[in-house]
Amino acid sequence: MSRFQMLTRTQRETFSTDGYLVMRQLCAESVLEPVRQLISRYADVQIRKLLAAGHIDDLYADAPFAERWALAARDYKRDTERPPLSCNWGQSSLLDHAVYDLFTDPSLLNLVTDLIGPEITANGDFWVRPKIPNDPSTTFAYHQDSFYYGGAVWPELRVLSVWLPLVDADEQNGCLSFIPGSHHHGAIPYRDTDTGQREPIEPVTTYGQPRLEPVQVGDVIVFDHRTLHASGHNTTDTQVRWSIDLRYMPTGQSYAWHAQGDAFDTVYPGFVARSADPEQVWSWEDWHNRPRSD
Repeated sequence: MSRFQMLTRTQRETFSTDGYLVMRQLCAESVLEPVRQLISRYADVQIRKLLAAGHIDDLYADAPFAERWALAARDYKRDTERPPLSCNWGQSSLLDHAVYDLFTDPSLLNLVTDLIGPEITANGDFWVRPKIPNDPSTTFAYHQDSFYYGGAVWPELRVLSVWLPLVDADEQNGCLSFIPGSHHHGAIPYRDTDTGQREPIEPVTTYGQPRLEPVQVGDVIVFDHRTLHASGHNTTDTQVRWSIDLRYMPTGQSYAWHAQGDAFDTVYPGFVARSADPEQVWSWEDWHNRPRSD
């Protein structure tokens, strides 16, 4: 297969220099809306369970997508003794054709191809992030994704994160921010926090100046696993900042980069999303039916 080129020279230089790139209006609504519908169905199930358990008083069934989970969460949090609601929804809950279609969307795969080559595996650790208003547990400090990969940053490792907003994201509802160029520092020393997160030991300004990246639905942010990034606080009243993040790596690269090692592939198995040999590409049925551990 000939070398595919989607990005301009300037865009490639930006990714190389900054460690991330914002692509405006890359992803079509026709691919994003089924993901929102999937999330809405899952949220409905969770809300009905909370109501049945007596943890909330209403289904909020008439609330729009961006508000319903926020209203249920606010109701739930009236009892401060309850543990926080999950801020990470992943494969165990949302394995669905809609997610497969997003992973294999040609616009995303063309972008990934231009950065890591045409032999692409979609990693199984995708996550939907419901950033709830005024909930500190959904705010994430600056970190390299590799903090959660066992600190693995060996030179040949390639893991791309692709982050997509499902509602418009700005400073008010907690858009992402980055430290441009921080990926050039390699493995940045980190520590565990009291909230279960990981953060750099040194002030993030040691590695560069933060830059906010507000985005609209359809925009895509792709970044290197070594690039420091954070997710801000949602200061709105009733708007969940919904997003989904995907990960890709060159096919054949070991899962030893992850903290769980190669066993990770049995917990969150990935699939071949693009190849010069079409017979190597996995269908939705291939991925869905692959054995996985609980």
